[in-house]
Amino acid sequence: MLAVMLTPTLPLIKKQYFNLMNRKFIAICLLLTCLFTACSRNTFKQSLNYNHFPTTLTERVDSLIASTMNHYNIPGLSIGIIKDDSVIFSKGYGVTGIINQKKVTEYSIFHTASVSKIFTALAIMHLIENRQLALDEKLVTIIPKLKYTDKRVNDITIKTMLNHTSGIPDINSYNWSNNNQDDSSLKNYILNKNIKLEFAPATKYAYSNLAYDILGLVVEQVSGLTFEEYVKSNILTPNEMIQSDFRYFKIADSLKTYPHSKSWLSKNVYQRNIYPYTREHSPSSTLNSSTIELSKWMISFIKKLDTEKEPYYFQSMIKQSTNLNKYIGLGFQLNTIEGQKTIGHFGGDKGFRSYLLIIPDKKIGAVVLANCDYNEDFRQEIINQILKIMLARVH
Repeated sequence: MLAVMLTPTLPLIKKQYFNLMNRKFIAICLLLTCLFTACSRNTFKQSLNYNHFPTTLTERVDSLIASTMNHYNIPGLSIGIIKDDSVIFSKGYGVTGIINQKKVTEYSIFHTASVSKIFTALAIMHLIENRQLALDEKLVTIIPKLKYTDKRVNDITIKTMLNHTSGIPDINSYNWSNNNQDDSSLKNYILNKNIKLEFAPATKYAYSNLAYDILGLVVEQVSGLTFEEYVKSNILTPNEMIQSDFRYFKIADSLKTYPHSKSWLSKNVYQRNIYPYTREHSPSSTLNSSTIELSKWMISFIKKLDTEKEPYYFQSMIKQSTNLNKYIGLGFQLNTIEGQKTIGHFGGDKGFRSYLLIIPDKKIGAVVLANCDYNEDFRQEIINQILKIMLARVH
């Protein structure tokens, strides 16, 4: 009797189920349509004026940058150019954020991403110069509390971490939304990991952000200071990088820029809600700086290279450091342009792109910082063309 009573209700249940699913599908479609329409209405389009027939260096740089920003729809960008002991050009373009529409200047602070690694490497070399550390020193002797079951970890040296041959894997997710600011963030992050290598140290090259975060803890263990405090007092401040800091929460609101991405659906530019900052990734990624201050550092570093005496700690940073990759020094990426050796580093995280490049033999350098993460080839398009212009002027 029960079965007879239930049977007639099954078609009704199926009909109600499919009606419910159809309504959900229609609701989702309407929501996506609304989002697409909203994105389409709130479009950002960069449109900078510039001289189409430039002659002077200033006009040529202005024209190059403005036309590139218009082409790639870049919200904000800053550029710095140095020659010998002078900053010959430093200027900001566009806006710090498409919401506030505040103008970018050469003093505007950007997240520099992996350009940070140069300064982490400088901190390590500073400790080596002061005989507090050695390139061939083993990681496990400096951080004895490191967790690992992989016995190959015992062979990791400071040098193999600096040139990405340690076997330490890269980071899968930065979890920027954590926004950790506690002094113990880096230490807790590293010591809670069980380090497992991808290959034996010094047998392969594989870029590793995690290795540089661990180098930051090395700085802390050896110096007794937090990584950020050590770099600020020994690297940044002595080189006139007064406003720059690895700690985003130390940056003045008046100098901040904001991250931007491009919607996969509408292809429109939008301002991201989360700034790429959390303290456990300071050594690999979170130097916040401006083109004017990075330009001053480039001048100081070139002078250091020229005046350094044996054993040439800082000169070793700009030389090929392993037979496994001819394009890597110690903290620096190496290359050539117009037959001239270049040293520098690319940088890229959520909402930001950067590129710093120096031709040490000609005492020329340039840095570009931008608050967007799409069409990233604009970095080398700008920097390479500027350096070619500068080389032509030198000759």
